[in-house]
Amino acid sequence: MLRLTILLATIAAALVGVGYLLHLNPESVTVRFTSTSEWTGPLPLVLLSAFLAGAVVTFLASLVRASQTAVSGWRAERVARRQRRQQVRKEEGLSFAWLGELDKARTTLAKALRDGPDDLAAFLMFAHTYLEEGDFCRARTVLEEGLDRRGPDPKLLLFLAEAQRGSGDAAAAIETLERARRADPASPRVLTALRDTYTALGRWKDAGRVQEALLLVMHDPPQRAESERALIGMRYQSALEVADPAARIAELRTLLRAHPDFEPAAVSLGDALLAADQPRHAERVWRRAVARGARGGALERLERLLAGGPRARRLEVFTRRLLRRQPEDGTARLFRARQLIRNGQLDEAAAELGRIGPPWNSLPGYHGLLAELHVRRGAQDDAVRAFRHALAACALGVFRCQVCGAEAEEWRGYCESCRSWDSYRSSYEVHGVDGPAPPAPRALPPPAR
Repeated sequence: MLRLTILLATIAAALVGVGYLLHLNPESVTVRFTSTSEWTGPLPLVLLSAFLAGAVVTFLASLVRASQTAVSGWRAERVARRQRRQQVRKEEGLSFAWLGELDKARTTLAKALRDGPDDLAAFLMFAHTYLEEGDFCRARTVLEEGLDRRGPDPKLLLFLAEAQRGSGDAAAAIETLERARRADPASPRVLTALRDTYTALGRWKDAGRVQEALLLVMHDPPQRAESERALIGMRYQSALEVADPAARIAELRTLLRAHPDFEPAAVSLGDALLAADQPRHAERVWRRAVARGARGGALERLERLLAGGPRARRLEVFTRRLLRRQPEDGTARLFRARQLIRNGQLDEAAAELGRIGPPWNSLPGYHGLLAELHVRRGAQDDAVRAFRHALAACALGVFRCQVCGAEAEEWRGYCESCRSWDSYRSSYEVHGVDGPAPPAPRALPPPAR
């Protein structure tokens, strides 16, 4: 009521003011709009008309602005509703995927993608449902569509590379990962995937180069130390792939100088020298490796090289000196006992085995030698008991991988089962006890599907 009264009073005051101006200014004025059109009227009326015209223009401008604001608000609300609906569908799709209901997950995620065609997370989850089922062809189709929409996004490229590896197209996977690396050169995940793909193909030199780049972006000390050990293994594998014998020997020698505790380099260098008809040099390399703390691989190679013939004396002298320097070395004593048994020196072998104490007398190799000694002596019951102990200790093979438990009759520098280096130990070794501890074996993560 008060507002209406004020409005009416304002209108009345305005009318009175206009009438007063008309009374004071009875003469007319001419207003020209163009060269041919004009309007003649009292001055107050002209002024009032100009004011009213300005008010109308202002009102219309305000109306247009308000309309624009209303339309923008409606559009923003519609976009917000669509985003909320899309988010809900994404969450539902993820829940279905976690529950293993992949068909429902795909249906829900397809609706989410209709609401947001450029949503990266929805694309990745949608493709992941196909990867989970092993349907790599459809996963590749989805991911390639996502790349067409979003460009070379590293996450999409990573998933695409996984689908390409799964479908057996490793060359395409490497090309895709190289694209991802160009898009994000410092991504540890991209570099790791690229390294693992090169590793799976046996391209060790390329894998080593990627590993060097990965080390540059690693800052956590334990992870960096593990990656450095993995790089040593890759360089070792790369050296083994060198076709020229002299170049292979040079690379293995360089690697051994840089990492003297890496037993695979010493053993393989000796093998390369032996293949090049340099047995004395091979023997020297293996002797030095044993002196530095290497055991199973180097001792086995020495025994094979020197056993029998005129060189057998050198093997006996070497093991005697080794035991004089390290009388508590149970591994060396087990190797010596095996030599004595094979040479028919059963009493001396029994004496050596009697000097072996814990923890070596619980090893499968100890029980295996004891059983062989009893067989040679004709003590069948004792041999059966020793064989049972050996089987209980899982003495099915001479060498065992300390990472995955794989067994082999010969020492290996690289375990293909778990992709680790320097992990094979003899059944005569107590891991972490014999000599200076070598670097912990490093296993790469399993290759992607």
